[in-house]
Amino acid sequence: MISKISTLMGELSYILAQKAGKKGSALPGKVAMKIKPDVLDDLIVKCDKTAIITGTNGKTTTNNLANHVFSGNNNEVISNLNGSNMLQGVISPFLIDKKNKYDWGIFEVDEGSMCDVTQFIDADYIILTNFFRDQLDRYGEVENTIQIVHDSIKNENATLILNADSPSSLYFSDLKNKKVYYSLGETKFAKEEQTVAESVVCPKCESKLEYEYINYGNMGKFSCPNCGIKNPEADYIITDVTLKAESYDFTVKDKKESAEIDLHLLGIYNLYNALGVITLARENNFSYDLIKKQIENFEYKLGRMETIDLGFTEVVLVLSKNPIGLSEVFSTINYDKSKKSLMFIMNDYSPDGTDVSWIWDAYFKEAVNIKNVDNFYCVGTRAEEVAMRLKYEEFPIDKIKIYHSQNRFDLQLPNHDFLNEDNDKKYLIATFTALPEVRKELMRMKEGK
Repeated sequence: MISKISTLMGELSYILAQKAGKKGSALPGKVAMKIKPDVLDDLIVKCDKTAIITGTNGKTTTNNLANHVFSGNNNEVISNLNGSNMLQGVISPFLIDKKNKYDWGIFEVDEGSMCDVTQFIDADYIILTNFFRDQLDRYGEVENTIQIVHDSIKNENATLILNADSPSSLYFSDLKNKKVYYSLGETKFAKEEQTVAESVVCPKCESKLEYEYINYGNMGKFSCPNCGIKNPEADYIITDVTLKAESYDFTVKDKKESAEIDLHLLGIYNLYNALGVITLARENNFSYDLIKKQIENFEYKLGRMETIDLGFTEVVLVLSKNPIGLSEVFSTINYDKSKKSLMFIMNDYSPDGTDVSWIWDAYFKEAVNIKNVDNFYCVGTRAEEVAMRLKYEEFPIDKIKIYHSQNRFDLQLPNHDFLNEDNDKKYLIATFTALPEVRKELMRMKEGK
């Protein structure tokens, strides 16, 4: 009876939120939990199989792509597709969708919420994307985050899908779970040394790791000169990556078959995200034909390299919330030789991380090297910090435009020249709280409002 009341109240809260013009992506779960804290126990039994996606970067993209691929195989899939990834965000989709049975439940889970979620979900698969320094005021150093996730994995029957190029994958080697590894081979975009301050310490002996190449962050082909530890052997690997105007062509191989796929998402990190999904699908006997079809017709609409066409100009909207992500965004933009403007909206609310010193760890020299930039707009509650970081790397001062925001709603997009500059493209980078607000503003402009 209590379970029924809790779900009904959660469903009602969503209806009211919608009428008030709110998304209500986490509210139904929050309301239901107030009445019955273990309500997820009653809901998760609707799923025949479950997968959890966690890690620092790539959770939302991986989750959305996995949902799309698995739905393409005539599966009934439930997921938290909007990025609400704490316990209440995992509960809410059940209260919104309200079906009685699902073939798959695929959920992204915040690293710090893994212990809460795995109390109720004995996942069949857990995808671990990567672990970087992120929101140090919330998690502390990255080893602490890894330990939180490690200790949350109680179900020894869960198959762990691990990034073989990330040294953090080695922290999970003591677990008895079956492990499947994926890897991105050396690409023409790889670097010979690190450009961002990230952990490169051997998990076994704490010596400094050596790299043959780095794809991004601290992910690449590594080995320890002291104890000899190195990348685990990959079961799935991407090779032969070529960059086109708006996509990557690549070959994916496993021990049985291979396929050539065109991914319409820029950023090396998205190759890793796609490969995590491919690994999950292949482990569940999906054909490469289906995987290829679903990946190639996938469209992403939540601000992760999303292009919004305003009619008079195009804006590429990108989330960035830590040094690795921002550095890779700059690196990706660097391959675009067209005439462009850049904007970075940086806020310092709790979801963004109140400590914004992380931008001093990001590789801003990459931003300085971007060709054909008309101006760089610094916006947000910490706009001045972004401007200072650019000046420190000797970005041309006459091209730095500062617009301080009073709060996260104060975007001032109509009040400056960013959108009206006469160039081919605009790149708008935003932190966590800025992203949904700026996307709403751009979509209103697209709709002529």
